[in-house]
Amino acid sequence: MRNPTPFIKKMHAGGMMPIFFHPDEQVCLDLLHAAYEGGVRVIEMVNRGKEAKSIFPKIRAAADKLPGIYLGAGTIYHPFEAEEYIDMGAEFIVAPVMNPKLGEYCAKVDVPWIPGCGTVTEIFFAQELGAELAKIYPANVLTPDFVPAVQAVLPKMEVIPTGGVEPTAESLKKWFDVGVLCVGMGSQLFRKDLIAKGAFDQIKESVTQAMEIIASIRAGKS
Repeated sequence: MRNPTPFIKKMHAGGMMPIFFHPDEQVCLDLLHAAYEGGVRVIEMVNRGKEAKSIFPKIRAAADKLPGIYLGAGTIYHPFEAEEYIDMGAEFIVAPVMNPKLGEYCAKVDVPWIPGCGTVTEIFFAQELGAELAKIYPANVLTPDFVPAVQAVLPKMEVIPTGGVEPTAESLKKWFDVGVLCVGMGSQLFRKDLIAKGAFDQIKESVTQAMEIIASIRAGKS
C-alpha cells in the first residue's frame, strides 16, 4: 500500500468486498450475516431493483449491530442517487462508471467514491477528482495484466477488480500477485443456486474459504 488513508486501510484490511442484492429483504439480511460470519468487514449493497431503496435502511440497521463492518452502496451513477444512499447511511459509494459529477459530489460531502474504470485515462481522471481506489470493470475482460500498466503511470492509485473474480486460489492469486488492494465479488461468491435453497451456511463457508485464501496469499508475499 502507498501512503494509506483510513479508507484505504479499511479496504485493504477487508481484502474482499462482497457485492450483493436480492429483492427479498430477508435474503439480503441473511447474506449480510453470512458474509460477516465468514469474516467480511467491508460489503457493498447494490442499487439494483425497485426494492433496493426500501431494503438498504434495514441492512444499515442490521450492520450497526455488527462491530467493525463498513457498508457501502453500489451501482450508483448520479449525485442524487449517492445523496439518497448517503442519507440512509452508506459509508462509501461505488459506481460502475466514471461520472465526474458523481466524483465531485462525493468529494464535496467527503464520502469515499470508487468509480468503475476501464482505461488508464478514466483512472487518471478519477484520481484528479479525488478517488483513491478505482474499480476496474469488467475485470475478466481487462485481466490482471491491466493492473501493472495502471500502476506504472499512476502509482498512487489503488485498484479493486470486479466482474469475473472467482473465490478460488487460482483466480485470487493472479490478482493479488499483481498488487490489487482488494477484490470485489458478487455472483461468484453469493451463488444463485445456494440462495434459492437458503443454503446460507454454505455461502458463509465459501466466504470463509475465500478470506483464508486471501490471507494465505498475503502471508506468502510478506
